Order: sequence, then structure tokens, then C-alpha cells
Amino acid sequence: MNGWTGQEGHERREVVRALLHTPVLRREGRNRRLVDQARRHGDELRAWFDRQLGWPLVVERDLIRLLKIPEDPGRHPDPSVPTPRQGALYCLLLVVLLDCGGQTVISELADRVTALTTAHRGLRRFDATSTRERRDLVAALRLLAGSGVLRSPREAGVTADSEQAYIAGRGNAIYDVDHRLAASAVVCPVPPSQADGPDSLLRVTEGDPGHGARTDTELRQALMRRLVDDPVVHMEDLPSDQRDYLVVHREELAAELVLGLDTRVEVRAEGLAIVDSRFSDIEFPAASAVSVAALALADLLAGEAVPGQAGSFVVGHDRLVELVGLVAAQIRRVVPNIERKPVDGAVVLRYSVPVLTQFGLVDPHEDGVFVRPALARYRDPSGRGVRVTGEALLLFGPDLDTPASRSRSETARSSTPEGHPDGIAD
Repeated sequence: MNGWTGQEGHERREVVRALLHTPVLRREGRNRRLVDQARRHGDELRAWFDRQLGWPLVVERDLIRLLKIPEDPGRHPDPSVPTPRQGALYCLLLVVLLDCGGQTVISELADRVTALTTAHRGLRRFDATSTRERRDLVAALRLLAGSGVLRSPREAGVTADSEQAYIAGRGNAIYDVDHRLAASAVVCPVPPSQADGPDSLLRVTEGDPGHGARTDTELRQALMRRLVDDPVVHMEDLPSDQRDYLVVHREELAAELVLGLDTRVEVRAEGLAIVDSRFSDIEFPAASAVSVAALALADLLAGEAVPGQAGSFVVGHDRLVELVGLVAAQIRRVVPNIERKPVDGAVVLRYSVPVLTQFGLVDPHEDGVFVRPALARYRDPSGRGVRVTGEALLLFGPDLDTPASRSRSETARSSTPEGHPDGIAD
């Protein structure tokens, strides 16, 4: 990472952060400066992405594209993730777009998808007369628009209205087509025509069965891919080879993240975490009845941890029922209703646990809930309310006085240019 200092280093880190958040940057609007920076530092940026993540970077005059393949896609439930049907329509649209002109409309694309799915028996036929099918098609089109494959020549609000009108069966919408992006929109290490099945499309480092043990470079890249895509990586979630590598090289990986991303990295016995609201960290839901209940339950669940014991633990169903009852009693005066339902233990359980699950703080378990170490971030040892300063910002919570925490706790923090916010999450 020599040379990543001063103004040049700051410019490179800005581009790295932007591409990890949005893999396609066009030279327009706010991104014009970033594209110019990417072109100016193209060789160094290509080398960084190749060395640290194993992802190719394409640098063109007006377009920068990171060919990004997640190491562990879909780890946590996400309501914004497309449904399987929407994903299938996304791929079918990419196929038919290759034969479209520079502009197209929804009805033309729908006709082409219908013809394609009718011609191939193995494909579920698209039915443009179904409102649900039209809604899924529009969802897939919006995904393509988000990645730059489709662009509206109209104002965004006009296009959205036209899409809604199409869903209702009485309208249309027009798009410009970027054939370059359409041809390379699906990024996978194995060509789709050669894949054994959907799972093999996402294998980044496993290779074929005869490949043998992964090299140190492959292990480092696999871990870096996990870290840049997920704010927190728990040791217990890693395959044994990645876990063994991380035990030895965690400080080295943290230093690479700090220098390359201009971010804050927390290193603990439980794992690694990036604490950065402007990059990968996800802020807890805005103030609402549901978030109040979820935060209160998180505090109580974190308090169930056995002192001196690191890692995840199970809170049984009976104890969980007791805890949600305590939460209901605590918040009832300030939050009398959740989703128009009077607050009681059952309501707290129904609405708060899915929020904690979505954020990867707990997982479902046959005996109750599986509490993850990162939940300690929301613990309030003082009992005076949710922590908002100091160690409250750490994903694994305060460094508890345990042998594991004492031996492994380290917070690495980058130096930022004068006037540059540090981006620590709320």
C-alpha cells in the first residue's frame, strides 16, 4: 500500500469506497469527479482490487466498472432482495435486450420475453396479462435501471408513473439501452453455459474438486470480500481454512482495510467489523415504535450472555417470552401501540425479532433465538438508555473484561484528511 498517502491516497480511497458501494460509475453528475480520479489512478486501483479482492476493474473514458462477485451472498434476510421470479425476469430481459435497438418500451420487452419463454419448454412462460407478472417485470426493469443497463430519457418521476400505469394495464414506459452494460451485467467466475447449476455460478475460490487446498492469496481475498460486503464477520461463521487464516492475519487485514477504504475497523476475538455508516454499516431503523421495541429487546438479549464466554449463545423460548414481556412493560408508557396493536409481549416478539434478524443480530433457532456477538453493540450497561458515544459505536460493544477480549481487542482507525468526517456509525 506504499504510495497511498496524501491527496493521491485520498482520491484512490474515495474511488474504492464508491465502487464497493456502486460497482458502475458513469462520468456524469456527482460521479464525474470520481470517474476522472479513477482514470488518473487506474493502474494503482486495478492492482488494489486484483490483489485484495480478486475482482477485475474496467476503466474506460466515461465508465468505470468493478466486476464484483460476493463471497457469501444472501447471508442476512433483506426485504429489498428480488424474488426468484424477478431474478429470472432480470436475466431474461438481458437476453432480449441484446436484440433491441437503442431505445425500447416495456410492451416490446414484455412481448420479447413472452416469445422467449414460450419457445423454451424449460422456462416458465411470462404472462403479460397477469398484474403480478407485470409487477415483477417492472421490478426487474428497475434493477436494470439501477445498474445503468436501462436509462430513462424522461424525468424519473414520469418514468415511475409510466411503470405504474403499465402494471395497472393501461400504460407504457420508454428506456435507452446501454448494450455494453447489458452484455456484461451478469458477473460470475464460471460462464453460465458451463455451470453445473446456479450454485456453481457463485463459486469464487473453490474451483474444481481437484484444486486442493486454497492458497493464502485466495483465503485473504475471500475474507476481504466478506468484510467489504458485510459490516461484521463473525469467526464462527467462517469455513475452517478462512478462520485459521484470520487468526494469524487479522491485524494485517484490518490494516489493509483502513488504508484502502479510509474506514474504522474493529478487531476482536469474535471477529472483525467495519464501523462506517457511509460505507457498509447499516443504521438501525429510524425512531419508530418497532425500533424502540427492537432496541429494548436487543439490550436484554445481550445481557443474557454468560460473563467470560465469547461467541453466540441461545436464549430459549421460555426465557425469550419473559424478556419480551419485560420489554412491553418498559416501553408501554411511551409506546402504547405497535402497528396499531396494543403493546404486549406477543406483539413485541412478533415485530422486534424480525428486525434483529434482518440486521444479523439474532438468528432463528429451534429452541428460541441464536444471539450473535454483534448484538452487544446495542447493550446499555449503565441502564440509562441506548449508548450513543464512545464504545457504543463499536459493533461488538464495549471491550468486556474477559481473557478473550483482553487478548484480541484492538480498534484500528485511519487518519483522515483535515475536514474529512470519520464516518463512524450512529
